[in-house]
Amino acid sequence: MINAGSSDTTLSDQIDSELARLTPITLSEMDSVSLMNRVDTKFVASDQVLPTLLAQLRDTYKVLEVEGLRRSPYESLYFDTLRRDCYLDHHNQRGTRLKFRQRRYKSSGVTFFEVKRKTNRGRTDKKRIAIPTIEQELNDDSRDLLGRTNSKYTQLLPQIWTLFSRITLAGIGIAERVTIDTELRFCDDCRDEPLSDVMIIEVKQERNQRNSPIRQCLRQMGIRPMRFSKYCIGSAILDPNLKRNRFKRKLMAIGSHTL
Repeated sequence: MINAGSSDTTLSDQIDSELARLTPITLSEMDSVSLMNRVDTKFVASDQVLPTLLAQLRDTYKVLEVEGLRRSPYESLYFDTLRRDCYLDHHNQRGTRLKFRQRRYKSSGVTFFEVKRKTNRGRTDKKRIAIPTIEQELNDDSRDLLGRTNSKYTQLLPQIWTLFSRITLAGIGIAERVTIDTELRFCDDCRDEPLSDVMIIEVKQERNQRNSPIRQCLRQMGIRPMRFSKYCIGSAILDPNLKRNRFKRKLMAIGSHTL
């Protein structure tokens, strides 16, 4: 494990140095591997190992560059019902479940309302529409998307914000996208909680391929898959009154002080 204080450079400098060695890919080129219907595999690890991981992926992945940035800030506002049905569906392990969010890609200034459906076959289907900006209420276009996705939840309220920095990789010669999120923060009207020293890696594939380059690297580094929902974990951290039994091991794994 890399110790950020073991040299004259900071961890952030080391990450930027390794990112600079990767071949860039543009946003329009990245659209060819959008994978809106896909299989997701998530991993949770210390961000201290990120420079080592990026160095090992140099020849097998390109990195998204937007406006000269290879680490892009994101912000999302998640919506749920008053009873927090989306949260509870996930906690109670319902086979099919939904997430609703407005997401702003701060590097490009683009904002979307997104509906993510996780099926009982383990696939993720995402539908989205562009919206002017993040707002506390859903506009008519967003409500129209809810209708077109046959959502059973229509009375949605804003619940929590997630903020993070994202690195996006595209496989060379393989239809695969990888997102690496660091500097996570969860916020609501009362609290602002950082998730320090943690990175969330999500490998997005057309079908489950365990021997893709990054999954092989992660396995060699002893990093195993872990299901992880930013919305659910953030909600559990921010609201101690929410049901959380099935999330306790994950909260312990990330070193949450809320247990």
